[in-house]
Amino acid sequence: MYFKNYENSLRNLPLKDVYGKEDFLREEFLYAKDGKVQVYWAPFEYINKEAKVIILGITPGWTQMELAFNYVRHHIDEEDYEQLISNAKNYASFGGTTMRKNLIDMLDGIELNKYLNISSCEQLFNEKHSLLHTSSVLRYPVFIDGENYSGSSPKIYSQEIFLNMIDELLVPELNQVKNAVIIPTGKVVSDVLKYLVDKGKIEHKTILFNFPHPSGANGHRKEQYENNKNIFKEQLGTASVTRQFEGVINQLRPSEDQMSELINHLKIIGEELKRGNDLKERESYFEKRLSRLADEIEPYDHKIALVIEHLLR
Repeated sequence: MYFKNYENSLRNLPLKDVYGKEDFLREEFLYAKDGKVQVYWAPFEYINKEAKVIILGITPGWTQMELAFNYVRHHIDEEDYEQLISNAKNYASFGGTTMRKNLIDMLDGIELNKYLNISSCEQLFNEKHSLLHTSSVLRYPVFIDGENYSGSSPKIYSQEIFLNMIDELLVPELNQVKNAVIIPTGKVVSDVLKYLVDKGKIEHKTILFNFPHPSGANGHRKEQYENNKNIFKEQLGTASVTRQFEGVINQLRPSEDQMSELINHLKIIGEELKRGNDLKERESYFEKRLSRLADEIEPYDHKIALVIEHLLR
């Protein structure tokens, strides 16, 4: 990727708690330029090929750019390349005061967390980020006269610089995560994906077209979300039936030592149940034992807790 091309300039940045545009929007980090359109490199190169879900934006804004640069500058000597760019991307993706929260609320609302076997999609941005790949139609931050590009002016298909980024960066990237469900945030992103599907450039089975952008500035977000919510749920249900989420449980499989400990738990439970001849005694034991399952199983795949619950009954 391009990280090596910018590494020296990145290392020369002073260490700060917060950076300003003057630190990054300068010649050393300029990726491409065409008139008033300026594209700057940022450390958004990591591709999670094992992801089950792709969340796609139009382009990283200044907030996301600052967060990613900030993370890399402060950890460049502590982490290897893969870990560094993975963590930086996860740290910055859909970052901001309300945007990530809005996104998580919408994803939980269509029950994506259920299909991913997690309690909330908030976990996708921390301990379960292995299930998620985030990216943008235009991978690197785009600015028009120094301001965030919204995707509307100029039109995305009117700029050769944008078309080149889509063909050279986006299409190969998406095709490395072929089986993932794609969630495009906003109309422009949906339109680009429809174009790529029509042209046969991508072949993803499930794309949640018309998913709203999570920005708090999107005044139509809630209405658009409610109008399409049931459609999104049906699409995820179909994706589950066609086994697009297959392998999620295996990713959370406990170690051999943890599994051995759980088997011992099961043996103890089995012996105690054999001695519980009285039905009421069994029911009392079940209620008491079940109340402790969450704490005992917390380090393990929560599916195992469901197995134990079933055996207890």
